Amino acid sequence: MYCADEPSAFFHGLHQAHRKRVMEEQALRGLADLGSPMLLLVLLHGEQRGVDFSQREVARAMRLSPATVAVSLRSLERSGYVGRRADERDARRNRVALTDKGRRAVEQCNELFRAVDEQMLQGFSDQEKTQLTGFFHRMMENLGGTPDFPCPPPEAKEES
Repeated sequence: MYCADEPSAFFHGLHQAHRKRVMEEQALRGLADLGSPMLLLVLLHGEQRGVDFSQREVARAMRLSPATVAVSLRSLERSGYVGRRADERDARRNRVALTDKGRRAVEQCNELFRAVDEQMLQGFSDQEKTQLTGFFHRMMENLGGTPDFPCPPPEAKEES
């Protein structure tokens, strides 16, 4: 029988606690209507690299189903965070881009994720944080690859 002290159970609990805390921070910052901050971060990361994402490419980058991404994009579009336009080469495809409101929201999301991370990692040394990030990268690779967003691996980051 699978026990509550197994890694997956802890990971699930951590994910739920993190998600709850992020949603609380979003509400405090006037972003309660923003259901998918990571989707905005993916779009910004693409924009910074000169990549103009289709809905399907967003789904692939986030490892979500196209249907799930479609629902999120409709909500984000209604709220004015993203816009869609027909692909110039293939009218059957839509390209998704951040609006100015979306870019401002991403800035706030960066701040709120940092605040939540700071709270979550309180008492961890820099070495422990680096080690933890390394473990997460290794787990992602073990499960099928590293995420395509939103930042390069820690060893490729510039020191700030």
